[in-house]
Amino acid sequence: MIWNISWKNVWRNRSRSMVVICAVTLGTISGVFVAGLMKGWVDQRIHNAIHTEVSHIKIRNPEYLNNEELKHTVPNYNKLETYLNSSEDVKAWTKRSKIVAMASTSRGNTALTIKGINPEEEMAISDVYTKIVENGGDYFESNFKNPIVISEKTADQLRLINYIISQELLDSLSQLGADEKLINSLAQVKDQRFITEKKFKAELESILKPYQIKEFGANIMKLAKNYKIRSKVRFTFTDMDGEMVQKSFRVCGIYKTTNTMFDQMNAFIIHDDIASLAGFQHSDYHEISIILKDENVKLFRDKLKSNFSEANIMSWKELAPDAGMMADFMSMYYYMIMGVIFFALAFGIINTMLMAVLERIKELGMLMAVGMNKKRVFNMIMLETIFLTIVGSVSGMVLGGALIGIFGKVGMNFASVQEGFEAFGWSAKVYPNIEISFFFGVTLMVIIVAILSSIIPARKALKLNPIEALRTE
Repeated sequence: MIWNISWKNVWRNRSRSMVVICAVTLGTISGVFVAGLMKGWVDQRIHNAIHTEVSHIKIRNPEYLNNEELKHTVPNYNKLETYLNSSEDVKAWTKRSKIVAMASTSRGNTALTIKGINPEEEMAISDVYTKIVENGGDYFESNFKNPIVISEKTADQLRLINYIISQELLDSLSQLGADEKLINSLAQVKDQRFITEKKFKAELESILKPYQIKEFGANIMKLAKNYKIRSKVRFTFTDMDGEMVQKSFRVCGIYKTTNTMFDQMNAFIIHDDIASLAGFQHSDYHEISIILKDENVKLFRDKLKSNFSEANIMSWKELAPDAGMMADFMSMYYYMIMGVIFFALAFGIINTMLMAVLERIKELGMLMAVGMNKKRVFNMIMLETIFLTIVGSVSGMVLGGALIGIFGKVGMNFASVQEGFEAFGWSAKVYPNIEISFFFGVTLMVIIVAILSSIIPARKALKLNPIEALRTE
């Protein structure tokens, strides 16, 4: 009977109840969507950290961490190779040589870490091969001598990117709906080459109107970009004996990940192309990267440490501490977000239930006078609060989940702040997602918030004197 009465009491003042329900619904939608957005970002960051940057486990020489000299190669490599090949926990692994070098072209130079790899092995460990930019060559598929894959950031620093207004670009803009004024303005600099993005943007600003740049600027920049594939890059570095040596490589591909720092530091060559010049022997490698079948990284890392105590063995959480921290504490952040939202909503719920109690003083007094004990009165007020909150939160979770489902497929693009996100290794395009268990946790939070919010109104009702309450008009 109490449950039935409580449900009907919620709808006695429909407009007031709907205001609270709508507030709870909107608050829940916001909380669920923000949690889904954060989880999408964190999942992408963890995936990129493992499958693009560091792998599940990395093995190196302890001395290499302090001094990146070529002589500090992985200890007991042959024994490690046998162990990893026979381990059922290992899905794939690869070895790399690493050389810190100065890269230079006729127009620019930068410091880089060259990673000597086996392309086939590397593709099972790292997804860099999927990050080759459009019109940016290939991942070691070219047949020319001494190929190298560099990042778009490195290509920009070495002045291997230029911008050209071609006829093909003008035709593409026409298909995108650009008017004749814009086409004619761009035709003024047709076939003119700009060696830096800054100079090209300055030229566009001088010949186009602001509204034209706003509408078509991104497309013009993308279509005008021209990568100088097959360009030679000369590298200067010290070999195993400490002697300065030089070698030229030809750019076969240009990649771009969501981590600007990673891109700025790393280039990839075939290990055999540099081994003899650097003085590497057959088993001279500077790191081993491992991808596991099972996600229990800590257990396998501890196993390796017990068998190869002379090597430095680190998991992805140690190598990418920002992603590791987010993975460990993300669920807590979700509930902190929802907690703040429900804390704010609790004041509105308390106010509504106090109003409901004050409007029904005479009615509550009559119920007490005919024998309804304080426990039943308290339960009735508490159930009204729970019903009011549950209706709003369930609606919010359904709508919030629907929004996550939609944006989880199409993604959300924060292109306007892409450079800032990528500087910290975060993707500018995110696909929100959420686990079903999150909704069970939110439901429990809703019930707790409703119970706590009902205490003050229920106490107000319990303090009523039945005789005095019956005299209230």
